[in-house]
Amino acid sequence: MTRDELFNEIKVADCETVVDALRAVVELHKPTRFSGELVCDACEEWTNEGASQLAYPCPTIQAIEKELK
Repeated sequence: MTRDELFNEIKVADCETVVDALRAVVELHKPTRFSGELVCDACEEWTNEGASQLAYPCPTIQAIEKELK
């Protein structure tokens, strides 16, 4: 599904379906403790040194929090 198709599905979905989808995203981006730091279980950042986990809250969780305020 393309991004535009996903947006269209969200527009026509009932409220319960949208809430369930949002909960699934939040569950996927759960915090995990790694080397004493809180990181996102789903997000990685690629650098010249390889992949590293993103700090929690990751940009996805931050965007959700912002929209819920």
